[in-house]
Amino acid sequence: MKILIDLTPLYGRKWTGVELYAIDLYRALLKTSHTVIPIFYTQNDIDRNMQAIIVAPCNRIMLENIHLSKVIRNVKVDVALFPIFPPPIDLYLNRPCKIVPIIHDTAFIEYHTTLKFAAKYYLTPKYKLALKYSNYIVTISEDAKMKIRKYSSLPVINWKENISNDYQSSNLNITIQHLKPFGLIKENYYISVSTIEPRKNLKYLLQSIRKDLSLTGKKLVLVGRKGWGKDNELNKLIEDLGQSIIFTEYIPLNVLQSLYHYAYAFVLLSVEEGFGRTPLEAIACGCNKIIVSDIPIFHEILELSANYIPLNNITVAEKKFLAHKWNNVPKNFKIPFDALEKSIKFI
Repeated sequence: MKILIDLTPLYGRKWTGVELYAIDLYRALLKTSHTVIPIFYTQNDIDRNMQAIIVAPCNRIMLENIHLSKVIRNVKVDVALFPIFPPPIDLYLNRPCKIVPIIHDTAFIEYHTTLKFAAKYYLTPKYKLALKYSNYIVTISEDAKMKIRKYSSLPVINWKENISNDYQSSNLNITIQHLKPFGLIKENYYISVSTIEPRKNLKYLLQSIRKDLSLTGKKLVLVGRKGWGKDNELNKLIEDLGQSIIFTEYIPLNVLQSLYHYAYAFVLLSVEEGFGRTPLEAIACGCNKIIVSDIPIFHEILELSANYIPLNNITVAEKKFLAHKWNNVPKNFKIPFDALEKSIKFI
């Protein structure tokens, strides 16, 4: 079988959750017996695959809606996968192959009001068309699969998600020297890694943790690009906490691994996640306290290895942070480095 995978959105973007998943998926596909044809924009930054198609520089809107479609129609493949952005709309007409988007979550529907303009009025309509007209949908967890089925009658397959081999113990590049530029001390800070957007629930985290930070002198390190949404109350909380919060935005992989390793605890109180790879990355790097919101996806991937914080109950959440009675990750916890390879199947 010939499989085409659209990797054009990788160009010019910082590689975080969705982009890293796309790369992991591509590498997992290469280990199968299928012929894999990646499409890149401008250049291939991943490997030297001789099958790769490089799309020349052009306007991004033209790329995503015209040029990409032309390339796919000119290449004889059985399936076209779209792991980052939804497919070009015209592919549903006289489709040249099976059209299969990878939809990571339903935030584009359930958190529509918080989206930036382009996501709300450009990407969301394309995702809704994908839910209706694709051949089938691939997602990354059982929780996401259940939610997608509320909005689509198409078959939905869970291919799960890998944690990158960059987090295998033999590939870790950890040194305490990486803490110095941030003024951090070993085990005297919490780390949270995610895009800073409303569904990541940063405001609730700050409300829950501020007394602990004030009394203990610990820091909260926030790693991730800013997403969407303006919140005056959140801005006031950030201002009040002052130097207790450290924003890093994007940092190199080896620095991130070190920040994970030396943290007192990892914390993420999202209200919605398609998968949530960052707590698993933290565990892989040796962080032994994982604090997450009490939502189904975290129970699915972390089971009894995490400490769960209830949402919509600041009093309970605040008491948990002040008590510092956290369970450690069991030593026999298995990191899913090969989940994708074992789950890929086509219909």
